[in-house]
Amino acid sequence: MPKTALVTGASSGLGREIALDLARRGWRLVLPVRAEVRGKELVAAAEAMGAPAPLVVECDLSDHAAVRRMCAVVADEGPLDLVVNNAAVGGGADPTVRGTNAAGVELRMAVNAVTPHLVARELAGALTPDGRVVQVGSMGQLPVDLDDMDFEHGYDGVVAYCRSKVALVMSAIELAREGVPVNVVHPAREMPTPMVRESALTVRSTLDDGTLPVLRVALDSELAGVRGAYFHRFDRAEPHEQALDAGARERVVAWLDEAAGRAA
Repeated sequence: MPKTALVTGASSGLGREIALDLARRGWRLVLPVRAEVRGKELVAAAEAMGAPAPLVVECDLSDHAAVRRMCAVVADEGPLDLVVNNAAVGGGADPTVRGTNAAGVELRMAVNAVTPHLVARELAGALTPDGRVVQVGSMGQLPVDLDDMDFEHGYDGVVAYCRSKVALVMSAIELAREGVPVNVVHPAREMPTPMVRESALTVRSTLDDGTLPVLRVALDSELAGVRGAYFHRFDRAEPHEQALDAGARERVVAWLDEAAGRAA
């Protein structure tokens, strides 16, 4: 029976490389994509490697009602050995533009923190006994404004991105306390991804540089019992100090849950 991995953001960039590496190992892929056509090339590439036919599920990852429906479909398909939440929204071509999802949640928090938090919680029960959740984070971390978590004042897309990555670590710490086998990893500095290109950042790393740390956290047997940790590439590291503040974590995770439940 092949192992099964759900990978978000797999239609391009780092997510695609992670998915294809797993396909080379014979894993079955589960691919949430905004439109089914975006997954066709990846499906063909995985099948050409001899991997089992991937499951493609249409899902707008900024729409949390759609994310819940996707998770229900995936859970019904059978057990998962791995979940990699890689999809993210960067600082944007114009970081002064504050985007929101259909329910009014600030877009970077919606996709980069709320969605992976929701996916980890919704799919925890579908994991095999040795299953893991890997949240792709970033060394770019700034404290969340606890009085303006939707970032309605003084907006900056790069700051919003960095705040969302602190919230992601907070989520992992709290989910691990609930028993979810989840960790966060910063894979590499700026890689040649659509997000980096959109933000006009200088490329500093290759996609291989980023893939290897993610797969290490996902697959290394030495990390089997590690939960709620933050990794800077291959090394366990300290996240932003706000993520270690239990009171701040409680407020942020409560907000993530509230944001995930907002109606459009």
